[in-house]
Amino acid sequence: MSALITLENVSYQYEGAEDLALNQIHLKIDANEWVTVVGRNGSGKSTFGRLLNGLLLPTSGVVRVQGLSTTDENTVWNIRSNVGMVFQNPDHQFVATTVRDDLAFGLENLGIERTKMHERIETYAALIGITPFLDMEPHRLSGGQKQRVAIAGIMAMEPAIIVFDEATSMLDPIGRKEVLETMKMLHRRGSTIISITHDMDEAVLGNRMLIFERGSLIAEGAPMEVFSKQELLTQVGLSLPFSLEMQRELEKRGISLQKLCLTEEELISELWTFHSTK
Repeated sequence: MSALITLENVSYQYEGAEDLALNQIHLKIDANEWVTVVGRNGSGKSTFGRLLNGLLLPTSGVVRVQGLSTTDENTVWNIRSNVGMVFQNPDHQFVATTVRDDLAFGLENLGIERTKMHERIETYAALIGITPFLDMEPHRLSGGQKQRVAIAGIMAMEPAIIVFDEATSMLDPIGRKEVLETMKMLHRRGSTIISITHDMDEAVLGNRMLIFERGSLIAEGAPMEVFSKQELLTQVGLSLPFSLEMQRELEKRGISLQKLCLTEEELISELWTFHSTK
């Protein structure tokens, strides 16, 4: 089966910049993967995300989505309807005075028939859990609620791929948890998720992790594999997720668990198992 997304020796250089923002990236992403993308500021990870739906076009090389090139003017709108983007600040994505009208905006641009449009709005509002907010003004919602509205607007257009570009970075812990739970649910339903993040506790949620540094893709693999490369993480200024840091501290105190835990939930479960055997 062919990859859902391919990058073939892709480079990108911003106008007026001396250095490449991305340099010779070769990568394939399959359907229903959850790929997390990490790296320090200026590493190229957000540029990577914007290349996937044609917001940016490669300086050299080819980006293909479902076999279609992002540089082909005849297919770029097809690509953009299949690659939804959720950005850091949801306020920048709102265009209407009510949540309902905001969800309708994207569907109107796709030419969705009105009856079908209302069905999609109700369906995805219920799925994301924002039905009570449909007739409210977006700016009256909390940060987490706003991001869920932005996600519902993307989901109503039924893209195959959703790119989250630092979508949890401006949220408080409650809002962050709401959005991460929504991302998990979307992945379970079959969406391909690409999550660009500074948060290592978010990075472990995917099944594959990419590390960018100075425009190059320097490491990729399953999260456990990537986080085992301590020297590399130090080199690029990345920390361990909370659960692995905690296990390291426990080991210093003579408490060794049976397995490494990437998430807090796994760590709590393993600690209960450890305690029950004592």
